[in-house]
Amino acid sequence: MAKRVEQSHLIMDQFKKRDITNEKVEKLYGTWAKDFEKDMANLVCCSPRINASELDILLKDKKDALILDAACGTGLAGLELFRRGYHNLHGLDGSSEMLEQAKQKGIYKKTMCSIIGSHRLDISDDTYDAVIMSGAVGCGHVHGGGLAELIRIVKPGGFVVMDVLFAYLHGTEYGGKSWDEIIDSHIMAGRWVTVTRRLVEQVFNTLDGMQYCFQGSAASHIGTFGHNFRAMLKGILDSDTLFQQIIKIWKADAEKYHVH
Repeated sequence: MAKRVEQSHLIMDQFKKRDITNEKVEKLYGTWAKDFEKDMANLVCCSPRINASELDILLKDKKDALILDAACGTGLAGLELFRRGYHNLHGLDGSSEMLEQAKQKGIYKKTMCSIIGSHRLDISDDTYDAVIMSGAVGCGHVHGGGLAELIRIVKPGGFVVMDVLFAYLHGTEYGGKSWDEIIDSHIMAGRWVTVTRRLVEQVFNTLDGMQYCFQGSAASHIGTFGHNFRAMLKGILDSDTLFQQIIKIWKADAEKYHVH
């Protein structure tokens, strides 16, 4: 691949700062929203197209799949999916101005303004057949603490496709672990399995990155089951039907997660 000449951009340079906050990033995107897509074209941003193409392969023409475009920005990844025949799309982003640009495309059935982090999103467990996230990882953006939420909201057997730029990977640590250590901890815990994990050259401007594709597993929801079980158990401790209630809960979750 021929090496391109790196182009500088004032806002992108701000994102490289280790001390940049979510609030500062949101303000920058607010001022950038209307010119964002023009600048992305000039900077040669391949991430949305590459991730959408990979997800298309994984879904095997399941065109009715419910897909979350996480940190969707102005909707570039969503547009790539829409062009491939996926019209059951939701978009989520932390910038209301960027989200407004995305809404104007008319490709999302639902949009949500929220930041992906260690807090719980207002989305139910097992909602999506797939989650796509393009160019969203870095300081003041998505860090490793947000990965558990992506696992929680995707269905068992569903896919998470995302990427990182090596130049912006600093500041993505969480809980004393690096980005890749957090990814691997979820693998070791059986919450998801690796489908592909590959180097992508010059995915943005002249910068190289890594694309990740994971598939969720039923084990990712044991924690949610445990929480719900404890909550219900607390309310029925004085009941004569405690044993029947326990059996009912176990059977319901066994059927949901195909435990036999």
